Amino acid sequence: MSQQMYAPPHHPQWNGKTNGFSIAALTLSLFGCAGLVSIVLAVVGLRQSRRNGDKRGKVLAIVALCVCGLWISVIAAVAGIAIARDVADGPDRDASGALRGERSISLDDLRPGDCVKDLIHETGDYVDALPCSSPHSSELVATFDLPVDAPEASADAGCEKRFEAYAGRKRPAGAEYIVFTARMTELGETDDPGVLCFAHQVTGTTTGSLRR
Repeated sequence: MSQQMYAPPHHPQWNGKTNGFSIAALTLSLFGCAGLVSIVLAVVGLRQSRRNGDKRGKVLAIVALCVCGLWISVIAAVAGIAIARDVADGPDRDASGALRGERSISLDDLRPGDCVKDLIHETGDYVDALPCSSPHSSELVATFDLPVDAPEASADAGCEKRFEAYAGRKRPAGAEYIVFTARMTELGETDDPGVLCFAHQVTGTTTGSLRR
């Protein structure tokens, strides 16, 4: 009875070159924004390294995957903390529509009765709004639409008229505030007919509301 001889399993011989996918994966894993690409390259590098016996490439691919895992954990933790803080702060407004503390709000979401911390130094589409009981430079008294080709005088007159309705009186002579008109077209929204009317402090800040 003949004996069947079994050959030992064949182990691939490493050619001495570290897998390029593994190297690229480890390099990209150091940059969080490239995490997904790094994971794909690490998986490819890991499979190729196992096939050709490249132990160094295998190690680099595993390290890249670990680093990507750390990035994902950090991002998830930061996002979780931000969500938890937002939930703890509650919604931007209470049941009456009043702001709950200082908030960064887009110009489109401002409502009459909202106050702005420092209007002159605001840039972009968002402002730091807060309850008028806190020190502020400006109070939004009205918003309305006006054709984008309407003259500036029409916007100013519309804000003056709406200020009187908001405050219950004309702006007194020598007042420490002016009625400041801001058109959305001037703020970069070329097709937006919106007009914002602010009672703006000439200097410094104030507390309280002008609403009657």
